[in-house]
Amino acid sequence: MIQPLAPSTVVGADYPPGGHSLQGLLPPAPVHVPGRRTLLGGAQLVVPPPQGARTDAPAVLDRAAVELSRLLGGAFSPDAAPLMSLHDALVSTEMRAQYAAPGFSLTWDRPREGFYWLAGGLDDWQVQACGEPGDLHCVSFHRPLDGPTGEQADGDLRALLAELAPALDTEGLRDITTAFYQGLFDTALSAPELRIRVGVRQTVRMDGSPAGLARILRIDAGPGCLDWPGP
Repeated sequence: MIQPLAPSTVVGADYPPGGHSLQGLLPPAPVHVPGRRTLLGGAQLVVPPPQGARTDAPAVLDRAAVELSRLLGGAFSPDAAPLMSLHDALVSTEMRAQYAAPGFSLTWDRPREGFYWLAGGLDDWQVQACGEPGDLHCVSFHRPLDGPTGEQADGDLRALLAELAPALDTEGLRDITTAFYQGLFDTALSAPELRIRVGVRQTVRMDGSPAGLARILRIDAGPGCLDWPGP
């Protein structure tokens, strides 16, 4: 079962080791506004938490927990709803207020019911998930590496999926690894409503402190994947 996680251990960003360029993955923006396209289409593998205000809708969280359980199986359970929170946006209320002044404008994703958030521990893995029930689930699993470059982290992707997401339907996936900057992902697979990527990253906590080198498995699933701005 997924266990509660201390907020101080949540990872907010990850970066490819070795100084790989991230240019060209998404159109440049003068202001970084968290949104569905950046959540889906960037180089980042760890799912960051939504920054919007928390809302109270237990039925929405119950549906999210059920959908995650059906999608991934394994340690995911419909009973995980108490570990989850619901937010009215990916972008913070502070940013929205800042751009509400005359002469400014901000385009941000308005969810139908909210973006759920889950952060938990699963054996030696940390799980972070965000999405909208019925539309999109973005889930990342990461665990620290012992070595400086991650050679000990090899591990077949199919074996990782069997361990962490045994119920995931991987039928029809195609390998799109070479569509990205060389070395950005160890493996990247794609289907119309499913994206799977795996790689080694330097990780950073929400407070900006380094969290070390980690092996990360990222799964994006649901009709919302059609918003993917890539292959």
